[in-house]
Amino acid sequence: MHDAPTGLELGTLLAAAEDASPAEAVPTVARHLEESLGVAGVDYRIADAAGQALLRLSDGEQRSTHAGPVSRAWREQRVVGPDESDDGRWWVPVTVRGDALGLLEVHPGAQRRGDGFGRELATVAHLLGYLTVANQRHTDAYETARRSEPFDLAIEIQRRLLPQAFVCEGGSFSLAGWLEPSSTAGGDTFDYIASADRLSVGLVDAVGHDVRAAVLATLTVNALRNVRRQGADLQEQADEAHRVLDRHSTGEQFATGVLLELPLTGAGRADGGVACRVVNAGHPQVRRVRDGEVVHLDVPPDPPFGMPLPRDRQGYAVHDVELQPGDRLVLLTDGMFERSASDLDLDGLLRRGAGEHPRNAAQDLAAAFRDHVGTPQDDATFVILDWHGGTTSRRTSGGADS
Repeated sequence: MHDAPTGLELGTLLAAAEDASPAEAVPTVARHLEESLGVAGVDYRIADAAGQALLRLSDGEQRSTHAGPVSRAWREQRVVGPDESDDGRWWVPVTVRGDALGLLEVHPGAQRRGDGFGRELATVAHLLGYLTVANQRHTDAYETARRSEPFDLAIEIQRRLLPQAFVCEGGSFSLAGWLEPSSTAGGDTFDYIASADRLSVGLVDAVGHDVRAAVLATLTVNALRNVRRQGADLQEQADEAHRVLDRHSTGEQFATGVLLELPLTGAGRADGGVACRVVNAGHPQVRRVRDGEVVHLDVPPDPPFGMPLPRDRQGYAVHDVELQPGDRLVLLTDGMFERSASDLDLDGLLRRGAGEHPRNAAQDLAAAFRDHVGTPQDDATFVILDWHGGTTSRRTSGGADS
């Protein structure tokens, strides 16, 4: 860790955050930084729910993530200083484990600062990311700041099902997920968890719309989480989701889903390859991107969760998909192919974004989808997962992979 900037004590900064209310912790730290660093101003800009704009926490003023020095700092996850900035400011990513939360905007004032100051700001911004994660457990202030418009009840329920971070860098893998809700909330959700020995990823699409679909998705996701936390393997998780829906829903209620599991310790080959285990419960095909080419994987579907299984079957089938380092898997719900999106060139978009970090690829794909369909008629959800091979250790800078 770099030394703190002159006049700034990290212990004092932490104490200032802890002494403030949860809603005021981050603004308090910004004011503390302004005084300690002797700069003209410090603002924290938090990313909106769509990842397309950064909103100043103090007044909600927006800056696009697609233009100028803001875009360079945001997409490249690096400090952009006054020499690169048309406004003479420092723009510093606020990121935790690859999940980009926002940017720190620093107005340096008359005193010129060098690259060393930028490195020190990166340390402060990284700490600010952890302060944001810690304090948003106790207040709605940061969640509210991300919303450009109110959510209805069904969407509120759906968002509570999503993982707290849409992006995760885990050394041997990187992933990013996205949910684009329709106006009537179609029951889509995704989930992932990185355990000590495995990465579990799931995508669920509950039938129907509005609150009923959101409740059905809630049953499915929590059935999966409950048995996973008890040590259940992939087939046992799928079987439990099926039993719960069969028990607590009607014959017209079901959920499609695709579940993945990758070993993170001791199970890979010497070349970094690995067998990814897959369950397909009536879901659209998984896509694999390798060397810029998109292939639809042949993973035979079983019935959706809650629908009858064939009589000769004792449970859901688990299939192996071989991954090589550099491979990308893309999981999609059928909302990505809805009527107004039927002519969207998804494979072409995936090819063009193959070299991007999953975080940027997800934001670009979501933006292209919205531009094409406007307000979707059905939820559209996807997860982009890159397999790097190797170990789960990382080389990072300011909370993101170097």
